[in-house]
Amino acid sequence: MLLILTLVFKTPLRKLVIVSLDRVKRGRGPIVVTTVGATLVVVLSSSLYSMAKIQQRTLEAGILNPTDQVLMSKHMLEASLMGERK
Repeated sequence: MLLILTLVFKTPLRKLVIVSLDRVKRGRGPIVVTTVGATLVVVLSSSLYSMAKIQQRTLEAGILNPTDQVLMSKHMLEASLMGERK
């Protein structure tokens, strides 16, 4: 709360807080990018794996039930949207 109040009002302490926050955050960009990229890869691979399982189940049973159709559509949409972000 004190940090927020310091940033809201123009005081000499505000500039010091901004400079301190800038120094604390400096150099962490590559770590954040790597973490976000790894998370996207894990979620994308999970969607692809789920789609492969549904496809395999369809080949074994010979028919695609409505629940599997909805799940396949959801996973395909998810995977296509994540593929665009890369």
